[in-house]
Amino acid sequence: MNLVEFEAKALLHRAGLPVPAGAVADESTCIAIQAPCVLKAQIAEGGRGKRGLIIPVPTGDDGASQLALLRDRMRALGHDAPHVLVEQAIASTREFYVCWRIDDVAQDHVLQFSMHGGVEVESQAHTLHAFHVAPCHVPAAHEFLHFFAQAGVEGRTLGALCRFAAASWRVFVHEDAELLEINPLAVLASGEVIALDAKLVLDDNASPRHRDWPSLHSARLADRQATALERRAAANGFAFVELDGEIAMLAGGAGIGMAILDILADAGMPAANFADASGGSGANVFETLGRITFERADRPDVSAILMYFTLAATSVATVVKGVMALLDAGAPPKPLVIGLLCSGAGEREMTFAQARDAFAARGLRCEPGLPEALAALAQVRLARRGTTDPATPHDGANR
Repeated sequence: MNLVEFEAKALLHRAGLPVPAGAVADESTCIAIQAPCVLKAQIAEGGRGKRGLIIPVPTGDDGASQLALLRDRMRALGHDAPHVLVEQAIASTREFYVCWRIDDVAQDHVLQFSMHGGVEVESQAHTLHAFHVAPCHVPAAHEFLHFFAQAGVEGRTLGALCRFAAASWRVFVHEDAELLEINPLAVLASGEVIALDAKLVLDDNASPRHRDWPSLHSARLADRQATALERRAAANGFAFVELDGEIAMLAGGAGIGMAILDILADAGMPAANFADASGGSGANVFETLGRITFERADRPDVSAILMYFTLAATSVATVVKGVMALLDAGAPPKPLVIGLLCSGAGEREMTFAQARDAFAARGLRCEPGLPEALAALAQVRLARRGTTDPATPHDGANR
């Protein structure tokens, strides 16, 4: 779940981290706006400054009219319950970029830092420095000294930044976050630092440990913006995101699912959805996920369905039974291609050849890998368009 700024900053403030003073105005709240200040649309999206959703109110300006203008802009973008953060204006001498994230490859928490923060931070990627922290290690402030000094931080700001890094790590870990991004982290004339913005992405799989999450404004906002299919998926304990592509998909695992999104896009066959259930989900979850995927596929913008699984420990037989139960409940609304990459213990009860024959008996194609599945999808697309040219996926499909 992506937190809106005021809720992310509330967690930072609760941990003792410096943030500007501010108050949230909704349509039922009347607050006094004292310039100079900054009005910020509270939406869980980036690029607010470039879209006119952050309005500085200098001394002498009419804050009430600027607030009304910002709310109108939010409604024009489809935000029917506009919340606005009215925040103290901060004079800074410099702006940094600070981010905590998870490195899946290194299996570490990683602090990313740049001396160049602000709106155009994407163009400063070459200035990023990385500091790795082992998941079971609790970093103290002094451990960041050499890292920030090497990056170019000097004087009193060096100590302030080290303290901020250690305290923000605690927020990142204790709140079960996937991402904590502070951009910009402003340097004051005193040398201290203060978070002018905050992006916090919480791991939905940790929601049982955080009973307060459903009451957050961010959760209500996400629910209002979700589609009917996305709400049903969430109610059943898995993720489903509708996209604008043409291939409805169901994959075994979020990692391979995200990779397939990219591969389908490279192959010129963008995905119509992303779907993922947490590890250990039962057959009923798989069947519900499949039915929702089929409902997405029933729309005219979808040309085919892809189910793809890599199986090394999970039994092929278990997956085949789950797919068969789904098909018994209702036929797929569009041509279905199944991909199974099997090895080792995955074939202890059923081999790939046996699985392929079981699906063939139902008139379904089962391919031994992703390149073959993509080739089959390309053939389906050509057939639906009334052509007979041989199907050759884009080179990116074979990566």
